[in-house]
Amino acid sequence: MTQEISGNPMRKMGPCAGRIEMAVPFDGHKFFTHQAADDVRRGIDRRPANGQGPAVMGHLLLADHTRTDLRSAMRQYNNAGVIPIQVPVPAGGDIDQLTADRQTCIITYAYQPRDPEVLPIELDVELYDPDTMNLQVVDVLARWGELDLATTLDRLRQDANFTNELEMSITVRLAIPVKQDQTVEPPTVKLVSVDWPAITSLSTTKLEFGDPSDSGEPTKTHPVRYNPVLGRLEWEGIPMDSGSVPEGSRGKRVFESVEMRLMIGHPGELFTAEKLTMHAVVEIPDYLLSGLEAWLFDATGDWQRQPGSGALGGTRRSWEPTLTTRVSIETEFYVADMFAKRYFTPYQQYVFDDVIPDEMRITDILTVLRNSRFETEQKQDPGNQANPNAPKWLISARRRHGPDTLDLLIAVEGEKYVVDREEIMGDNRIKQSRSKESGRMRLSVLGTLPRDHADLSREMNLLQQALRDRFRFQQQSSRR
Repeated sequence: MTQEISGNPMRKMGPCAGRIEMAVPFDGHKFFTHQAADDVRRGIDRRPANGQGPAVMGHLLLADHTRTDLRSAMRQYNNAGVIPIQVPVPAGGDIDQLTADRQTCIITYAYQPRDPEVLPIELDVELYDPDTMNLQVVDVLARWGELDLATTLDRLRQDANFTNELEMSITVRLAIPVKQDQTVEPPTVKLVSVDWPAITSLSTTKLEFGDPSDSGEPTKTHPVRYNPVLGRLEWEGIPMDSGSVPEGSRGKRVFESVEMRLMIGHPGELFTAEKLTMHAVVEIPDYLLSGLEAWLFDATGDWQRQPGSGALGGTRRSWEPTLTTRVSIETEFYVADMFAKRYFTPYQQYVFDDVIPDEMRITDILTVLRNSRFETEQKQDPGNQANPNAPKWLISARRRHGPDTLDLLIAVEGEKYVVDREEIMGDNRIKQSRSKESGRMRLSVLGTLPRDHADLSREMNLLQQALRDRFRFQQQSSRR
């Protein structure tokens, strides 16, 4: 398959190909036995001339082959077809070559399957700034009430220490048709590669997968190699889940790989290319996408399966047909388009001295936000009641910004204290002391907006200016 990830994404089916391959070792023991060689020798004795020609040693029965062009390569028996397994007899009747354990006969049949009923594979690729992702997590958890205010403030300060990394998130999804009551083993992502324009240092590029927040298990690091001939980053052996059946979908099962996170230490390498070409190969064991099924019979017509109670009547022998489907995809990933739609999450902190933190000042903040057409919600941490001199509040604000949503998360920290002042009064120079209540307010503001960082920064600067204008009167009046 081919796929394009851009402002106008596209997927289309590529060419399909099938191949039947059988290997018959002339080993004289397990595969081509001495008894089989004796049967060939007796057959030669009954033939005219030197007896040269193929020897049939078994048959491959194929069922549900209607979605392939194998009809021309086999003999038809009702709804099944038979392909003879035949090996060449050596010229001159030298039967010893068949048991000398020096040669292997390779039998192949190429066939053309029809295109599958569904587009089977796709890549989901996103570019993220890890700092932005961390701040977005703080924003979401705080709005949901999963973080108390103290933890929210700590996380904001911690995650505001920005790094220079970028993160590329890659997920492989597979959708395949299945028959009723058919079980399919979980597929495996055999290979993933990303064409890389230049590699500055492989040590600064690493691959991680696993989500500790979901399973409690630590994030796993996966080996990555650089192919200098093809100019690619490559990795392999990524697991997929056990599959699910989408609601309302009949005869389809969907699998998804673990999220692969490629950490890019030198993101400047990406700006040298307009697009990146990505490749992925998924292997599905014991399954054919065309629906074809295969059974092996020996030359006398016996089914080559041990007795038992398996789904097909027994347990599989080592020489029975192995069914494997490989689905590959080539994806063109337009870097500029992905950068254009990423989220920006700047963080600012405002400090207002000589302002007493109380509910009136929170009302001032809400008024400024509502005057700017924000919808607001106030949340106060009940745990701060133990220290009334250090009140804290959490305010969330949201406003439509074109087709997007501009979000603000505002954590307010207050500090109340008493200021002692001494004044010299009158001509007698009388010193007079008095106490005065004062305080400080610190606002930690986190903004989130996709695509347009300039508008977001401008809105946050306007908020700061409006609050300073609002609190200026409070600061001046408190000095009197």
